[in-house]
Amino acid sequence: MGLANQSATPGRTTLLDAVNILLAVIGEAPVNSLDDPVMTESSIAERTLLEFHKQEQTRGWSWNSEQDYPFAVATDGGITVPSNLTRFAPNPFQWDGRFILRGQRVYDRENRTYVLTGAAVTQLTADVVWTLPWDDCPEVFNRYISILGARAFANRFLGSDSIERYTQQDLLMARAELDRNELQQLQPNSLSGQRGVMPFGTFNPAAGLAGRGSPSWFD
Repeated sequence: MGLANQSATPGRTTLLDAVNILLAVIGEAPVNSLDDPVMTESSIAERTLLEFHKQEQTRGWSWNSEQDYPFAVATDGGITVPSNLTRFAPNPFQWDGRFILRGQRVYDRENRTYVLTGAAVTQLTADVVWTLPWDDCPEVFNRYISILGARAFANRFLGSDSIERYTQQDLLMARAELDRNELQQLQPNSLSGQRGVMPFGTFNPAAGLAGRGSPSWFD
């Protein structure tokens, strides 16, 4: 925490800005830095923000998730994933839940081992979700977290839910903007799916519709 988490990007809500939003909600004066080592209201506000920042990222968004991300098997036969990986899902149609994540290591449930060379696997691909730092997340997400964190912070610090009710509309508006941004990024479609992802794992409705009117194979 501290200076490393503060944004230097103009026009964006910095972590310091967000902390001051939380402080304003409980009637405290703003601070100029997050580097104070003493446990104060600002440090508690920062911890609250980062708590929700991590929690909400685990849901998986267009900007912190990837499909078919490759993981190479190391010389010791295992795969150790980065510490900021929060979801690891190999193709269920290929592996049927055989490989799972335990801590930061991939585990072979079929052979009951972390050594994958015996399974003739040199590389494993999986759909993943990453936990990103504050500055790497979209502004609409950080703004949503600022309001979400402010509501929780006020409730915990003051022991009253009156501020939660007062900021309910702000939260709904921020979430609506976040969802709108997500839809613009994903461009989901119930027939053709979205980029790199079919709506169903084994069937693409768009492919079936494209073949309508063509000669039947059985005629």
